[in-house]
Amino acid sequence: MTPGRDTPHGGGYSLAPVLAALGAYGGTVWTARSWASCPLGNDASNTIGLWMTTAAVWLSLTLLLLLLQLALRRLPLPGARVTSRLALLAGAAALTLLYRLGMDWPYHPPGGDCMEGYPLFPFTGKTGPSGAP
Repeated sequence: MTPGRDTPHGGGYSLAPVLAALGAYGGTVWTARSWASCPLGNDASNTIGLWMTTAAVWLSLTLLLLLLQLALRRLPLPGARVTSRLALLAGAAALTLLYRLGMDWPYHPPGGDCMEGYPLFPFTGKTGPSGAP
């Protein structure tokens, strides 16, 4: 029996990092486009902070997806390998959406410019003058 090939719901654990990379990149691009109109968002230092966050988000997504993949191996879903891979894909999509929601959206006051920056990490709050409590 070859590991990863002959096991039910097989496949190596390489699918989780790939889906995590796609989710982290997609969520980061979505965040960058959403904050493009704010001077403290994207334009600040060529979004280096946002792209540095991507590595931490990728690592977090990879660990969570590996846990999901391990759980799917321990408690297999009916429907063979396809169902397990669809569940993993749905998990990656849900985590990507959660990442994007955690990065918030800019607020544009009537007649004024956006004066806030994106969060440094999901769900940590906006930066900038209007992000202060």
